[in-house]
Amino acid sequence: MGQSDLSQGLSLCILLLSALGAVSSVENVTGTEGKSVYLTVKLDLPAQRQVTWKVNSSIQIVTALPGVSPVYTDSYRDRCSLYGNTTLRLDNLTLTDTGEYSLSVTNLETGAPPVTGSVYLTVYSPLTLPALKVNVSTTNGNAYPVNGTIVSLHCDAGGQNVVNYTFYRDGVTACSQPHVTCDKDFLYFQPIMMRDTGTYTCKIENPISSNTSQPLSLTVTEPVPGVALSSNASSGLLCPGKDSVRLTCSALGTNVTFSWHLDGAPLPTNPRYHLMNSNSSLIISPVERTDNGSFTCTASNSLNSKTSSPLTLSLGCPLTLPALKVNVSTTNGNAYPVNGTIVSLHCDTGGQNVVNYTFYKDGATACSQPHVTCDKDFLYFQPIMMRDTGTYTCKIENRVSSNTSQPLSLTVIARVSGVALSSYSFSRLLWAGKDSVRLTCSALGTNVTFSWHLDGAPLPTNPRYHLMNSNSSLIISPVERTDNGSFTCTASNSLNSETSSPLTLNLGWSPDGNVQCNAVSSGQAVTLSCSWPGGNPAANVTLIFQNQIYTAQDTLALDILLGTFSSGAELACLGTQEGQITVSTMILETPIGATSNSVSSVMEGENITMSVNLNWSRTVSPGFQVLPATFSWFHLNPDPSLLTNGEKSSVISSHYKSELVISSVTASESGIYKCVAENFLGNSTFSFELSVNTGTN
Repeated sequence: MGQSDLSQGLSLCILLLSALGAVSSVENVTGTEGKSVYLTVKLDLPAQRQVTWKVNSSIQIVTALPGVSPVYTDSYRDRCSLYGNTTLRLDNLTLTDTGEYSLSVTNLETGAPPVTGSVYLTVYSPLTLPALKVNVSTTNGNAYPVNGTIVSLHCDAGGQNVVNYTFYRDGVTACSQPHVTCDKDFLYFQPIMMRDTGTYTCKIENPISSNTSQPLSLTVTEPVPGVALSSNASSGLLCPGKDSVRLTCSALGTNVTFSWHLDGAPLPTNPRYHLMNSNSSLIISPVERTDNGSFTCTASNSLNSKTSSPLTLSLGCPLTLPALKVNVSTTNGNAYPVNGTIVSLHCDTGGQNVVNYTFYKDGATACSQPHVTCDKDFLYFQPIMMRDTGTYTCKIENRVSSNTSQPLSLTVIARVSGVALSSYSFSRLLWAGKDSVRLTCSALGTNVTFSWHLDGAPLPTNPRYHLMNSNSSLIISPVERTDNGSFTCTASNSLNSETSSPLTLNLGWSPDGNVQCNAVSSGQAVTLSCSWPGGNPAANVTLIFQNQIYTAQDTLALDILLGTFSSGAELACLGTQEGQITVSTMILETPIGATSNSVSSVMEGENITMSVNLNWSRTVSPGFQVLPATFSWFHLNPDPSLLTNGEKSSVISSHYKSELVISSVTASESGIYKCVAENFLGNSTFSFELSVNTGTN
C-alpha cells in the first residue's frame, strides 16, 4: 500500500469514528530511515494502568502492566523501548514502519473502557540525486530543441518518496513564464522559445531531505533563414597583387557553420585565403586575377542549410592616395604660412597617370578667388590672406578611378600687435585683503599665447593668482600690499612677441593696529603724540588736549610744559581712514595699579611671585592707554635693599607691569617688599608682606 492509499484509509477511519463519537485528530510524525523516533500520545494516565501500543490497529507492538516488564512482540523486541510515561521509542526505522500507531490505556482500578489515541508515522529515506531528462536527444548533458516546438522536462526521482518538485533555469525558478507549465515532476514548454536557452536543474524535497539534479543545458536552436555575403571593398575596385579584401558571411540561426565556394566548387586551398571568425570571414591577401570569379558561402546547422547569392570581385588598380604638400614647414598635417606671403600647394601623385586635378578648401573648390591660381597639380596664393585659413585637399582622377589626398590644415598667421592690459577697476581703490581684481590682456594676431610679469620678473606662484581664459586674464583674489607693483603681459606667437604697457593697481590698506597715544617728558617739556601710521592712503590723526584740537596725517606731536596741566588730564587721539574710525585715550597721572598678592605665606624652599599691574582710577571709553612707568623693587630688612636680577631673584618689567620672582625662599627672605612705579608725573609705592614657614614649631 502506498502513502496515498494509507492516507485515504486513515481519513476513512477518522470519518467512521467521527460518526460514532468525538475523535481527536491524529498527529503526524516524521521519521528518517535507519534512525529512531519517539511516539507520544497525550492521554490522562491513571496510577494503575495497562498500556498497549499497536500499529495499523491490528499489529501489537508492546503491552505493559504495573510492576511487570513490558512484553514486546517478537518483530519489535530488539528495536523499541516503552517508557514509563507511555512514550514509545522505535529504532532502526524502515519504510515499512510507515503507518498509524495507536496507544490504549486501561484503568485497572475502575475497569472502565480503555482510552485510546493515535499518531501517524511517515518514514522517509534521504533523497538521492534525481535525473533531469528532456524529450529530445542529448549529448554530454546538452540538448538542442528547435524553437517553436513542444518540449518537456522530466524530473525522474526513481520512485523515491518526494513531496515537492521545483525546476530552475540558471538558478531561478523556471515555471513563471506564461508558456511554461509545471506539473509535479514535469515541466512543459508550450512551445519552447529562444529565450528559454539556459542551464536547467530540478530539485526534489521531502520532510527530511532534498537533492538537486545534475545540470542539463538547453540550447534552443533555429533554422538558418537566409545568408548574406558582403565585402569591405567600399570602392569596389581591387588592385591585383596589392589590395586585400574581407568577405563576410552573415546568417541568423543557431550553431551555424560556414563553408565557401568559388565558381560553384569548394574553395581551393590557397595561402592567400584566410578563413577567420569560425569560417564566417574570408580574407584574400592579396587579391590576384585568378580571384575574378563568383564567391558563395553556405550557412548550415543541424536543421538546414542556406547558400548566399554570388559575389564577384571587381579587379583593377585604382589611383593611390596623392600627397598634398605646401612650400612652408608642416607639423602633423598643419602648416602656418604668414599673412601676405607667396604660398603654393602641390598635389603630388608619385607619377601616376592622372587626367584631372581639383583643389578643395573646406569641401568647396579652392581656385575661384582672384588671388588664387590653379595650374594642373599646383595651386598658388599670390599672396595668401587671413581668410585663406582652412582645410585643403586635392582630388586626382583618371578613367578607372579617383582618389583624394589626406587633408592639409593651413592656418594663416599674423604678427602679434596691439597688446593692451586693462582692469575693470583701474581708477577704483582696491583694499588689500578684501577686494579682488581681474586684469585682462588683449592682442591682435594668431595663435597668441600670454605670459605675465610683476616688476619685470615672471609672475610668482601664488594661490591668490588665478590665470583664466588661456592665460589672457589674471584674477587676483584678494589683492595684498605685495601686489603694489607694475604688472605687464606679453603676447607671443611663432612670429614675434609684444609686451603691454605697465599697469599699477590702486591699492589701499589700513594702518596697523589702532591709533596710539603717547607722552614723553624731556626736562620740563612733555611731548604729546597721536600716531596711526602705515596706511594707504595715509590716515587722518586728530589730537585733542585741554579743549585744543590738532589734525595731521599718520603722526601728530604737541609739545607742552610740564606745569601747564594737572594730574588726571586726558589726551585723546582719533584716527580716521576711508570710513574707518579708531579712538584711544591716555590719562596723564601718577601710576595707579593693583597687586597680585599683598600678603603671602609660603613654605621654605618654594617659589614666590609678586606682581604689579598699572590700571586707572576711573573708566575711560572706548579705549585707554596708561603712562609708561619704570619699576624698582626693594626688600626692607629693615633698611630698603634694591633687588636686581640674580641667582635667587629676578625682576621682569614692561612699561605697564612688573614681577618679582624669588626662587627657593628661605626664612631670611621673609619681611616687607616694596615696588616703586614712577613716571614723569610722580611715583607710587606698592607693598607686599612675605611670610616663610620653615615647618618647625
